[in-house]
Amino acid sequence: MNPFNTVTRQNWVLPVSILSMVLGFMMTAAWVTKESRSRLNYASGTQQDRVGSGTIDFQEKYDQLSDEVSKLRAEKTKLERALGDQGSSSKALNEALQEMKMQAALSDVEGPGVTVTLKDSAKGGGFEVDQAIHDFDLLRVVNELWNAGAEAIAVNGHRMAIGVSIRCVGSVIMVDNIRIAPPVVIRAIGDPQTLNGALNLPGGVLSEIRSSDPTMATIELVRKMRLQAYNGSTAHKYALVAKDAK
Repeated sequence: MNPFNTVTRQNWVLPVSILSMVLGFMMTAAWVTKESRSRLNYASGTQQDRVGSGTIDFQEKYDQLSDEVSKLRAEKTKLERALGDQGSSSKALNEALQEMKMQAALSDVEGPGVTVTLKDSAKGGGFEVDQAIHDFDLLRVVNELWNAGAEAIAVNGHRMAIGVSIRCVGSVIMVDNIRIAPPVVIRAIGDPQTLNGALNLPGGVLSEIRSSDPTMATIELVRKMRLQAYNGSTAHKYALVAKDAK
């Protein structure tokens, strides 16, 4: 008999079982971590430094200029309507003009819809990339609203119109070259139930944001809201109306 052979056939069961449990736990943790960070696939290198920026107001100067633009456009609309009162032909022309202005987001509009609020997570101070709201989050929510039939959208009061961009520059989000900071409020006019259903689809954009922290994305159905007209530049440098256009 070998005096060193003190291990029986059953002694291997316990250590192998413990090793299997540890390995299984590590694989599960790795899978959960990978799934919870799926939004990071959209983040660029500069967005890795994005941190919660509190309630800093970047819009004070913009709001002042916006008020001036709104007043000038209101006066312009009064003149257009005065022209429309002069006759049936002029009235029809004015109605068509006002419709075109609404389609181009150059008129205030009101109606039912939804309000979506996106904000950085309070967990860990918002220093993790997936705990912050980024430009791609805004883009995906706005696109989802358009796809669901939204007729007008505004982000932190900035009306979405042709040529309006949403992008990240360093640690801030830019909407039409205007700096904004979370919380970001996206308001959309359309059928509230349809818009709400589209945003809350399992595996959808809000579902991904909420996977990091359920408090980062909330949605509210609104019976009536008012969105201000687009107040940016409408000048065209290269695009001109074709001479043979009717």
